[in-house]
Amino acid sequence: MAEQGMPDARGGAPGIVQGELRPIWPAPPSPAAITGRRLALAARIAATVGGLLFFLAAWIPWATAITSGDLNKGPSGQLYSYSLTATELGAPPLAALVDPASAYAYWSFLTFLGALLAPLLWQRTRPWLVWVAAALYTLWAAICALVLIQTATLLFQTVPALSHAANGPYITTLQPYNVRLKIYATAPAFGLYAAILALAAALVALVLVALAMRASPPVARRRPPTVHGEVAPSGETAAGVTRAKRSLPGVGAVSGGLLLWAWGFYLLPWASLNCTQTPLLVGQCQGLPVASALQAGLIASRAIYDPTAAPYAISGLLLVGAGMALITVWRREITRTLCAWLSGWVVFALACALIAINGAQIIVHDAPSVGVPAGDWRGDMGTLVVFLGLLLVIIGLAPLWAIAIRTASHRDPATN
Repeated sequence: MAEQGMPDARGGAPGIVQGELRPIWPAPPSPAAITGRRLALAARIAATVGGLLFFLAAWIPWATAITSGDLNKGPSGQLYSYSLTATELGAPPLAALVDPASAYAYWSFLTFLGALLAPLLWQRTRPWLVWVAAALYTLWAAICALVLIQTATLLFQTVPALSHAANGPYITTLQPYNVRLKIYATAPAFGLYAAILALAAALVALVLVALAMRASPPVARRRPPTVHGEVAPSGETAAGVTRAKRSLPGVGAVSGGLLLWAWGFYLLPWASLNCTQTPLLVGQCQGLPVASALQAGLIASRAIYDPTAAPYAISGLLLVGAGMALITVWRREITRTLCAWLSGWVVFALACALIAINGAQIIVHDAPSVGVPAGDWRGDMGTLVVFLGLLLVIIGLAPLWAIAIRTASHRDPATN
C-alpha cells in the first residue's frame, strides 16, 4: 500500500512504494574515522617533511674536521678546517659493503628516495600503492638511521680515539674527490642535526600511521553499500562526492613541457668547447652536460652544500620526479595535492636550472677555476629548451589548479 505524499504533476499521490530502490545519503563519518583521517594527514605531512629535509641534510656538512691537506700531494704542515659530509666518508656502512664509487651512487639514491616516496603516501585511488610506499619508506628510514649512527660513531668516537693513539691520527680518502686526508679532530656541524631532525620526523610519521590504523582500521568494500535493500548511488551522483575530470589542454601542456624539459636538461649540452659553428638543436658539437654545469654552479657554496649532489642525487630526483608526474597526470584524478606536488617540482627544477646556468657561465669565462679544461667555451641550446619546457608546465598547471580548486569547493565538507 502506497504511503501518503504530495500529489504529483499527474494529479495522483504516488508517495513511495515499499521496496522501491531509491538513492540514500552517505552516512556521516564516525568520530573514530575523523580521528583516523586527522592522524593520517599528520603522518603524511611528517613523512613529507622527513623525506625532503633528509635530502637537503645529507649533502650539508655533518662535521668540521681539522686536517693538514691532501696527502696525495704531500702534507702541507699547516692545519686548516674542512667541512665533511657523509658522502665524502663513504656513508658507512655502505663503504664496507661495496667499492667507494658504488657507495657514492647508492648513497646518492638513498638521499632522495624518501622525497620520492612521500607523494605516493598522499594518493588515495590505489590503497595498495600506499601500503607499498609506507613499507619502502620504513625501510628507507631504517637504512638512513643506520648510516647516520655509523657516521656519527666514526666522526666522534673513532677519529678522536685514533688522534690520541700511538699510530697517529685517522687517515681516509674522501669520495668522490679521491682526496686523502689526515684528520686530527672533528666537531659536529649543522647537517648532522638536520639529518637527526629529518629522521625524527620520519619516526613520528610511522608512529602516527600506527595510531591512525588503530583509531580507524581501513575497510575494503567490494560493492556499493546498502541500507534495508536500498542501493547507494555511484560516486558520480552521491552527495558530497565530485570527481575532478582531466583537463586535456592542461595535461597536454604539462606532458609536453616535461618531455621538452627532459630533452634540454639531460640530452642537450649546456656549454660547448671549441665549436667552429653555432650548435644546432641536434648539433655536432659535444658539450658539457647539465650535471657538470650544475656541479660547477654549486662549487661556490661548497662549505654549505656538497656539489657532488649534482650528478646523481639532484639529477635523479628531478628525472624520476618528472616521470612520476607525467604518469600521474594521465592516470588519476586532478587534485590539489597533485597540483601542489607538481608546483613544488617546478620550483625545484627552476632553481636547479638557474644554478646550472650560473655554472655554465663560470665555465665559459673561467673554466680552470672549476676544474674544467680551458678553451673556447660557449653557451649551448640546453638552457633555452629547459626554460621553454618549464614555461609549458607552468601554463598547463593553471587549468589543472582551476579544476582541482573548483572540485574541492563542490565537495561536501564532511568528506574532506
